[in-house]
Amino acid sequence: MIKIYPMLLLSLLLAFTVNAETNTYRLTDFFAGESIIRLEGKADSIDFAIPLASITDVDNAVLTLDVISSKALIEKRSQLVVRFNNATIGQIRFDPDRPSLISEVSIPAKLWRDGFNTLTFSVSQHYANQCVDGSAPELWSEVNMYNSTLQITSSNNVDTFTFDKLDGFFNPGIGGLRDVSLITATDVEGDISKRTLSLVGQALALRNQYQPLELKHETFDEGYVLPELDTANEGQRWTEENIQRYERSAWYTRDNYKNNRSGNALAKSQTQQLHVIVGTASSLSPVLSDTTVNSIKGPYLKTEVTPSFSIGNRVIIPSTFRLIVSGNTTDDVHKAAQTLAVMDDEINVTSQITVLSHAGMEATRLQKQLVAAPDTAYEFQDLGISAARFRDEGDFSKRASFLLPADFYVPENASVGLLLNFGYGAGNGPGSIMNVKVNNELVHGLALDNPNGQVFKNYKLSIPARYLKGGANNIDFDVTLRAPLAGVACDEVAGSHLIFQLENTSAIDLPDAGHVAVQPSLTLFGETAYPLARFESAPASSIIIPSSDFMDSALTISAKLAQVANAPLLNVTINNMALESIPSDAIAGSAIILGTPDSLSQVQQSEFTTAIEATKRWSYQLQNNLHNRVRNLTQDRSFKAMKVEGNTIQESDLGPQAILTAHANPNSNDTLFIVAAQTSELLNDRVSDLVSLSMWGQLAGDFFAWSDSRAPSLIMQVNETYEIGESDDAWLQLRLWLSNNPWYWLVGFVVLVFSISLLIYLLLKRRNKKVQDSW
Repeated sequence: MIKIYPMLLLSLLLAFTVNAETNTYRLTDFFAGESIIRLEGKADSIDFAIPLASITDVDNAVLTLDVISSKALIEKRSQLVVRFNNATIGQIRFDPDRPSLISEVSIPAKLWRDGFNTLTFSVSQHYANQCVDGSAPELWSEVNMYNSTLQITSSNNVDTFTFDKLDGFFNPGIGGLRDVSLITATDVEGDISKRTLSLVGQALALRNQYQPLELKHETFDEGYVLPELDTANEGQRWTEENIQRYERSAWYTRDNYKNNRSGNALAKSQTQQLHVIVGTASSLSPVLSDTTVNSIKGPYLKTEVTPSFSIGNRVIIPSTFRLIVSGNTTDDVHKAAQTLAVMDDEINVTSQITVLSHAGMEATRLQKQLVAAPDTAYEFQDLGISAARFRDEGDFSKRASFLLPADFYVPENASVGLLLNFGYGAGNGPGSIMNVKVNNELVHGLALDNPNGQVFKNYKLSIPARYLKGGANNIDFDVTLRAPLAGVACDEVAGSHLIFQLENTSAIDLPDAGHVAVQPSLTLFGETAYPLARFESAPASSIIIPSSDFMDSALTISAKLAQVANAPLLNVTINNMALESIPSDAIAGSAIILGTPDSLSQVQQSEFTTAIEATKRWSYQLQNNLHNRVRNLTQDRSFKAMKVEGNTIQESDLGPQAILTAHANPNSNDTLFIVAAQTSELLNDRVSDLVSLSMWGQLAGDFFAWSDSRAPSLIMQVNETYEIGESDDAWLQLRLWLSNNPWYWLVGFVVLVFSISLLIYLLLKRRNKKVQDSW
């Protein structure tokens, strides 16, 4: 019996190392504003959310804050209060003799909850015990969000892996996966690699919402090599029972398979992860049990936990979570992937689904579900915008966000109607106001100066439609509430009675619009996935790769595009073909070509201003150098697009950077994108950088170069712009072209004036001659 206890202790310790994981995050990972937040006045506060995946339990969490405060603050009355989900977890006293400090605050595990957790920094700041001017400039403190960290020890809480847990694995919160392997047989069917793999990746990325998901494609052979056993120390041999146990494990994943091939019997990782196997029942039979294979009778989805395989005390193959996307035919597998892309996980408390049929699976239908349609009125609640309630004295903000079609285009005289329902209470003091901004453009201001308060119903604002744009639009309501003046020195009126409310029954009335867009535009591509995703149509689009070495990059890009389009892109395929043999119809629509300079030499780029080949054609740097000097002088870090002309031809490699360019497609009135790096391995790394939260939002111009995930190396606009529109919108397409080329308006106006003047002159001359003849 004595020997059993060490074995049991070792098993418990191993179980802990499998499930427990410690990660450290910067607070800027959860905060979209500046890296340093400033809290001013007598009292100020800021909230931000920390998301947590539902499959994750927090065992321990420590918040480390880097804080600096004004030396004018008095110690006994000035402090920073830290709250988590409205519970006070720490109080940090400001000391004028030690204005810079590092403080640790523990967050109790019982306060964490699934979804978004609210972390609040609230300050009370005083420079005197009485008669404090609340707007005094010395009342301030700062929290360095970049240097402040959150260290979390968490564990996976999934006991039974069913489909309602899938959202927890692919979740933007802590504990969600940021990469996943899609595994197929080595001789995978062409239709699966062309259509289905990208759709599976998109389905998982859509669950990750805004967090990028890096996809990796792996394959397995029908046969396998059994790892070598240390028979001398463990006394284990490959019995029939051991072989059957080994076959049921995840022996085929990349790390395990490489370890087995090399004879390394100890797996590198003991952490439970999730992987996806995709293919027909026959192609997946080497890695599925006979029971599972026999249960596949059509489009098939299944979640399960693969058992671990151990010899003695050593875990050779760890237990993993597995998602199966399968069917009897390749069409069945594709239908299963389509269901995975649109299904509601919460209502599927099961581990196995056989898809009988589905309706409404059209690309155009899916791509417009979350997009506001032109010539339609929406209440805020219809757009998912909640009501707002502001209390007490301070500055408050409410953002109403909604999506418009990427190719949203209206005439210059069109307007948008805002019908607002809001109100404020009695007792507002001087300086109480509401400002309304549309995409950071101030469009209206209102003084909240009625001493008895006021309620507005259908308060109408008429806003020029040119303030709206294709993609994401924001309407900001900035409200300042101030208490009335007491009129007596050193006496103040508390602002606890102040209240403002904005109802979600407010509405926005959109004008009729056409569907025309200016191309090439990496900004529109990054924000809406246009032109691969459109509102009125879904023409076939493709991602073209020269070999399977680029499959990971293609899958990751397609997943990111689905995220920004907020819908699976059913019209996008991945075509693996040698670039020298690409038929013209393969890139007739919108296309993305991945490659290296050598492989891209086979692509026709003679009509492009920039060409990425073994011999490259780059734009002149003169204007770029001038642009950079202006940026340095003005400390502008916006990387605004710049138009340059001219080029040089040179022979060189790309070094560590990657290039993304957009051009007019020579085979159609569409856009062709090229993504290149010096090698396929380097391109995989650079694509991972590109889809990161810090980099993707900086896409602009039509020439984009980057070497890491922090900032682009160069952004330029080097190509002439052109217009893409639907076939029945030729008039709007012409108006957009003239709007973007105002010189033609001027020339046309001058020609028109000259023609009318000439006509009047000729008519007057003719009349004058007739009058003279009559004499």
